[in-house]
Amino acid sequence: MTAFFIALFFILVIGVAVMAVVAVGMEGNFRERAPRMANGLAEAARHMNGDAEPPQALIDLLPEQLVGTAKR
Repeated sequence: MTAFFIALFFILVIGVAVMAVVAVGMEGNFRERAPRMANGLAEAARHMNGDAEPPQALIDLLPEQLVGTAKR
């Protein structure tokens, strides 16, 4: 029963994070108040959509076979 509540908590946290990306990162109402956070969330949204280049740290972690598919 406790595992159920822990899982539910994490699902709610993920939902709030997604709403934050939409509200702040994608030209939301709070963009003027927190421009640095808005830019970071917008960059995260571009990565989730596959529009941004993968970060170098991620490329360094990938096996040699996958590096070619990660770079565009």
